[in-house]
Amino acid sequence: MKNLRHIELNIWKACNNRCIFCMSKNVPPEMLKLAEISYLKTRIKYYRDEWFNSIWYLWWDISIHPKIIEIIKYSKKIWFESINIITNAMLFDNCDFAKNIVEAWTTRVNISIHSHLSKIEDHLTRVKWWLKRKLIAIDNFNYLYNIGVLKEHLSINIVVNKLNYTTIVETILYYYKIKNINDIRLNFVWLSNWVKESWHDITLTYTDFLPYLKKLIYISIKYNIRITFDTITPCIFYKIDSINYDKLINKFLGEQFDVIDQIEHANIDDEKEKFKWKDKKKNILKIRKKTCKKCIYYNSCEWIWKEYNSLYWFNEFKPILYDKV
Repeated sequence: MKNLRHIELNIWKACNNRCIFCMSKNVPPEMLKLAEISYLKTRIKYYRDEWFNSIWYLWWDISIHPKIIEIIKYSKKIWFESINIITNAMLFDNCDFAKNIVEAWTTRVNISIHSHLSKIEDHLTRVKWWLKRKLIAIDNFNYLYNIGVLKEHLSINIVVNKLNYTTIVETILYYYKIKNINDIRLNFVWLSNWVKESWHDITLTYTDFLPYLKKLIYISIKYNIRITFDTITPCIFYKIDSINYDKLINKFLGEQFDVIDQIEHANIDDEKEKFKWKDKKKNILKIRKKTCKKCIYYNSCEWIWKEYNSLYWFNEFKPILYDKV
């Protein structure tokens, strides 16, 4: 991307999915309140005045917000150069709605979708028969991109977990070959305490995922698919045979491509809900072991979720020393 400064504005936490790995189904009532549009505009303008020129709208699903078109139009009016939405996309099976939100000046769309198989997607999202609607939405946005209305190519993000990892290669190839998607982010599942009742269904170890990580890297190189991984540490990549680990990590480690500078939950009047996501992950949500300080990737690694460590400890992780490079 060109020189952009990014703000992620989460304007509420309501959602029309109930994904078993997502905390949205357990949020307290105060997080579901709808902020006044006048207040949202004040917050949007604040960040534009602070020289942010890219804005991302998400959490939980932006498509069901009753004022989303007005919000995007206002963002354009005050000269945000890049306006991005992350969505489960089910409502965008309506082509007119998809067209309206893009013509309001949405420049980039990222869709959260976790399988190409209905039995898996429906179980993960806990909404039956709606994978078909998401696939239609992908077709709609691809059409809008092909005719030049949507400025940037569609991308998708997938939460890798126990239920979908064994079919993840087929999923990637389906969306690349059938749906023409060439930008895919794979997020290793976060075992948040908010979804502790689902841990049995979604828990996945890095060791179990490693053979599929190798296959994904292979198909990424073979087909020139842009695949990046979140929360997979450099030392896991060192378990893959490679003659150039730095090149491998620089190409596939997703955190280095994260562009968000600031996050605000705009429907909650609380300074704790305004933060830098990278700082919050490192200082609060993630953990490393003492020997990680010896690792040559210590400063660039984003470590692992604390909850993962509580289940599996640090047995899979070893510092990469200079003499191993």
